[in-house]
Amino acid sequence: MEGNNSFFDSYKKKIAEESLPQEPSSAADSQKPSMKYEIESGFVKPEKKTSADVAPASKKTKRIITYAVVGAVVLLVIAIGVYFLMNRDIEVVDLTDWTENNAQLWARENGVILQIEEEYSDEVEAGKVISQSVPAGSKIKKGDFIKLTVSLGPDLSVTFPIPDFLSMTKEEVEAWAAENHMTKVRITTEYSDEVEAGKVIRYEINDERVVDEVRRDTPIYIVVSKGPEDETAATITVPNFKQMAISECYAFATENEIILTVEEQYDDYIPAGSVISQSVKPEEKVSKGTEIVLVVSKGKLITIPDFSGYSKEKATAVAGQLGIPVTITEKYSSRPVGAFISQSIKAGSEYNTGDILEICYSLGNEVVLQSFVGQTRDAIENWAKKLNALGAGIKIKVVSTPSNSPKGTIIHQDKSNTVVSVNTTINITVSSGKIVFVPDFVAPQGSGYDVAITREKAIAMCEELNIVPIFEKASKSGRLPGEIWSQSIAAGTEVTEGTKIVLKYVPTEKVKVPNFINMTKEEIMAGNYNRMFDIRFEMGTEYREGYAGKVYQQSLTANTYATSGSVITLTIGPDQPQFPPPADE
Repeated sequence: MEGNNSFFDSYKKKIAEESLPQEPSSAADSQKPSMKYEIESGFVKPEKKTSADVAPASKKTKRIITYAVVGAVVLLVIAIGVYFLMNRDIEVVDLTDWTENNAQLWARENGVILQIEEEYSDEVEAGKVISQSVPAGSKIKKGDFIKLTVSLGPDLSVTFPIPDFLSMTKEEVEAWAAENHMTKVRITTEYSDEVEAGKVIRYEINDERVVDEVRRDTPIYIVVSKGPEDETAATITVPNFKQMAISECYAFATENEIILTVEEQYDDYIPAGSVISQSVKPEEKVSKGTEIVLVVSKGKLITIPDFSGYSKEKATAVAGQLGIPVTITEKYSSRPVGAFISQSIKAGSEYNTGDILEICYSLGNEVVLQSFVGQTRDAIENWAKKLNALGAGIKIKVVSTPSNSPKGTIIHQDKSNTVVSVNTTINITVSSGKIVFVPDFVAPQGSGYDVAITREKAIAMCEELNIVPIFEKASKSGRLPGEIWSQSIAAGTEVTEGTKIVLKYVPTEKVKVPNFINMTKEEIMAGNYNRMFDIRFEMGTEYREGYAGKVYQQSLTANTYATSGSVITLTIGPDQPQFPPPADE
């Protein structure tokens, strides 16, 4: 216990020494012993900050939190928009009986991925869709897969037992060939004294692989009887067609009245247009009406390459080497600039003479947008139309507002002189024209033509304000012929240039022009002639005796007829002669 007391006495003394510089906050506090724990070495005591120091940091913290919250909300909105854009439902169409090429185009437009499987089919034409894994009418998302089964056409390797051709008729042979999808059955005819007309005389199979069965692509020549030959018919010696041009073959057939049937097939060695074989051997005798089948070379078989790995330049070169006419097209897409998009003829398919191959490449997904401010709305819409024809998907959103710029002029564009992505919406503000005030076209009832507004005056007023008058004839008692007595927009109304206004006027009529000569202005006005014509008085420069203050000339001839309200100018004589000033001496 004694040891403990000495430890506390020394600790209290140390605390007292350390607390000597500090002034107590109150008398009560000064009497209390201060307690303090020993702080480990290495610890730095933080400075005590005043409330004035803390306040700015608190405001800054609040601003940071506010910005963070706003940023998070914006990102959330963008994420939701992207989610709904990428996850919108796509309705699957019925792709069966479509060509694979058309199905691929539909898939690309809708962001769907096709998995192609091929199989032979006796019912569906080669290159067309047999079935699809997702039924038509189903809803799927972008990026989903659809498996398509595409027909390869009949399997030509399938074999059939050789029928008894010698017991068959021509029609039965044709029906057998069609039913079994035989591609190379050739039927010709010749006279026979032994075999009944329409029955098979003999057949020939030119395929060393054939034993008891024939493939669908096995060449089979069938000779059918035409019955006994007419002895009176002229006989024709069959030439060697292999040595003749195809045009010469046709000429020979026409001249000798034989039926020439030409069939084509590819051959790697015999030039296109040359005869490969003929159904009747050279030097044999046939009669008129005999059918001879010529097999003509289509030249070397050209298979369409897969151009997906070629640049535009290499694709053009490869197609040229193969003799395939090619057209290169470009359109905007999500793929990089210059990337392959599609080819119009499926890779691996047979090229047919006359076909033109179209290969499409990407223009990328960005377009350069210039400023159209100061140009017309048509300018930017025509620009967008040209790009959209290439798949850009640019949309122009228009807002109109009055301004001093001519109507239709673009006065603001939210994006300009920059690069924008495809499917961008460009917001523009277009001038609806300058604000003008509608004038008062209706004069007080009972006014003369010097005050009343006629069609001619109204046209001039509208041209000055750039508004468009639409005139309607309508009679109105108390109003002068040709006078405007109603307007569709009240006088003083603010409108933009180009606004249409309907003006009703009394139909005009023909009136007789009075003789105003020798009348004074007062007499004319007192006679209400200003309700017949729009009278303009002018002082003459020529003195005429007896016409001082009187009309001595009028612009419309007296006693003729003119439209009511027409302008007539009356010239009044001066009161005294006008003498020229004296010449300088």
